[in-house]
Amino acid sequence: MKFRKLAALCLTALCLVSLAACGGKPVQSASSGGVRRMAYVASVRDEYLSKLEEAAIEAAANHNVALEILHAGEDSVKVRDCIEAAKSHGNEAVIVNMVASEDAASCIEAAGDMKVVFINRVPVDYALFNQNVAAVASDERLSGYYQGQFLGDYFNRLGKTDVSYILLHGTGGLVHTELRTQGALQEMENAGLNLTSVAVLEAGYDRYAARDAMLELLNEEAVPEFDCIVSNNDAMALGAIMAMKDAGIDPHSVPIVGIDATADALQAIADGEMVMSVHQSAEMQADGAVAAVLNMLAGAALTNGTDYEISDESDYVVYVPFEPVTKENLSDFTG
Repeated sequence: MKFRKLAALCLTALCLVSLAACGGKPVQSASSGGVRRMAYVASVRDEYLSKLEEAAIEAAANHNVALEILHAGEDSVKVRDCIEAAKSHGNEAVIVNMVASEDAASCIEAAGDMKVVFINRVPVDYALFNQNVAAVASDERLSGYYQGQFLGDYFNRLGKTDVSYILLHGTGGLVHTELRTQGALQEMENAGLNLTSVAVLEAGYDRYAARDAMLELLNEEAVPEFDCIVSNNDAMALGAIMAMKDAGIDPHSVPIVGIDATADALQAIADGEMVMSVHQSAEMQADGAVAAVLNMLAGAALTNGTDYEISDESDYVVYVPFEPVTKENLSDFTG
């Protein structure tokens, strides 16, 4: 799916964006009557989620929607405050990127009679879903699966069964962090690998936190040997590459895998410093979320007018597919 660049979008967008944390101004009609009004509440703004926010602005313009952006930071209470602000500003619906999946119930309560679509992070309790509450995300079980599948094939081709790994772990306690980790390690084991954990580095999905944690490990008196690096996202993988270079270690020497297929990660794959990532389409998630809101407001099926799929777990969860990215299919994601 092709989308216009954000710079060109700004000339024609019908989106109204408020950058103040939960403050902002009431949403005003972007043109003549009939324009739908909704808000996007952003929590943590890591590299991928910042891209997701930009994609939401573009999707709103594509769908002739007036959109208000409210920033909550990494604070569940502020997410709720932002949702209440969105309601007081006269929005009909709110798209929410939660801090943690367990926050869903309080978000729904704060929304009152607004339609709610959770984006990227799906509530733990599926009983919360109904005709007024839905989610658009990607099946996190598959992201780690693709990493593990790649590494299993990689080491099997080498005839190597004993594999030691470093895990770059995202924010603890988040459902998608655990699903990514479990999927990668389980699929490596399914491929017949005997795994040994060298280190689990907690880096909160942040590039520079990963660099610092990795550099500390590599500066130990006895530098541990490792066969691969499994990262819960691209930003941390790129941080590990920075640390390896600082420590005089060639990042080409071990396979490094990430998730998100960010622009920097795609370049690292092209350069051979990463061997693969998993594409999580910010554009498709954002477009699916805006479309889902519009369909809910119209009383139509969530995926009406789209090519997205309803998950097997709930009629109110829309899944955008993950796709593995390697040097072999890199051109499909860089055109």
